[in-house]
Amino acid sequence: MTMRDQHAVDVEALLLQTDWTGVEHCCPHTAPDTPQILRELLDDDPRVQGAALRDLRQVVTHQNTFYPATAPAASFVAAVLGHPRTLALVTDQLRRQESPTHDEDLFTLRAGLLDWLGDTVWDAGQERPDGMDEDIEAFRALCPALYEAIQPLRADPDPTVRNAALAAVLPLLDLPELAGHAASLREDVRALAAGDSSYRRRAIDVLASWGEDVWAFRRAADTAADPYAGGCTEDPPF
Repeated sequence: MTMRDQHAVDVEALLLQTDWTGVEHCCPHTAPDTPQILRELLDDDPRVQGAALRDLRQVVTHQNTFYPATAPAASFVAAVLGHPRTLALVTDQLRRQESPTHDEDLFTLRAGLLDWLGDTVWDAGQERPDGMDEDIEAFRALCPALYEAIQPLRADPDPTVRNAALAAVLPLLDLPELAGHAASLREDVRALAAGDSSYRRRAIDVLASWGEDVWAFRRAADTAADPYAGGCTEDPPF
């Protein structure tokens, strides 16, 4: 599917591809149904979109667990990554939260959706993910299609989205049919490991799994995380 095709996606047609009867997330009686959450991701109100993203994280993959709704929700998200409304600046704060939003709390919905997909792929690659086997396998079966949907966003104009797309692609490279793409990504992963984004440690771990010496990356990451690692002239405030 090309980016132009994604822009023109028919949301209702996508939702009709799944019979949502009995396809539940963690909290079917207390949280919105999955189709409602997915529709609201593309609402024209960024506050609604941010709340829907939170619902996606909190109920469709609650506590890193796979549910019957996880795979069809991921398929929908992958199909709408190029939709113009995913460019909205959102926050995933609680619906009931009334406090003003600071600019630093905002991110594009597109980056947030990539993070959710990447985190869920990462969870699916663990030795014993949480959830029923059939729900885990249904998600794993989507992974090649997820790669095809995410990969074009590595050229997105927004560097935050580019980093999110690269981080989301990395756990997909564990699949035998996608492992051949690793060599072409190595320099980009090294740049991600050397940067200061939230994806840095994932990039370092991936490089280590590829057999690279990551000592310098890890040391730099540890130093960045500890403001007193290089010594200080005053006692820390504790």
